[in-house]
Amino acid sequence: MRDELRRLGRAKAPASLAEGLFEKAAEIETDAGLTFVVWNRRGVSAVRWATSRPEFERWFAASYRRPLRWVAERPDLSRFDLSRLTPFQRLVLQKTREIPRGEVRTYAWVAREIGHPRAIRAVGSALAINPVPLFIPCHRVVRSDGVIGNYGMGGPVEKRRLLTLEGVAV
Repeated sequence: MRDELRRLGRAKAPASLAEGLFEKAAEIETDAGLTFVVWNRRGVSAVRWATSRPEFERWFAASYRRPLRWVAERPDLSRFDLSRLTPFQRLVLQKTREIPRGEVRTYAWVAREIGHPRAIRAVGSALAINPVPLFIPCHRVVRSDGVIGNYGMGGPVEKRRLLTLEGVAV
């Protein structure tokens, strides 16, 4: 049995195993600046601004506890991995994705549109954990009282900057 265990310890894992364990990461240039993007077979799973790769890697490790593999290729920015979210959260993000560039909607509008008109706070909570905030544009959702609200990738200041880049008079 000991010999069998030794042989097992020398066995090589198939190359395809790494695809399932590691998520790909790359730096891409967006309208908003240099952006770090992570993706897997299902789609883009995380996005963040950072001043350096090490800073991004620290954030990713603390947030997701998964290994990264840096690649030169560019991800498909039309597919997203939202598998870690609840059905309600995915519904909120799908509706938010429909908001056109240069326009805003309210949290109440999103809640009504998805058939949960009283779930305004739950909509805000779902947007707060959006793993791909630049590509599913939660910055386009504002409060009904005209206050801009918060934004997970830099607070109200970044939210205002992104809306201004899109031509929204904030």
